[in-house]
Amino acid sequence: MATITQEHIVKEIMDNNGYYEGDPQVVKIVQYENIFDGKRAWGLIYKGEDPMRYHTGATINPTTIWEAK
Repeated sequence: MATITQEHIVKEIMDNNGYYEGDPQVVKIVQYENIFDGKRAWGLIYKGEDPMRYHTGATINPTTIWEAK
């Protein structure tokens, strides 16, 4: 599970079909607001992880913004 707050990295991952600098492929990205500070964050979901993990729990307004082709 990975949560990031840098939008430019999210864009790079989407532009590269889920790949970023030697990491395994991301298969889904969920944008949400963090319940602790209200700031925007992105949840990265890798193959084999629960694809709905960021749609429950410590998130506000979770929205799938990208899925691998």
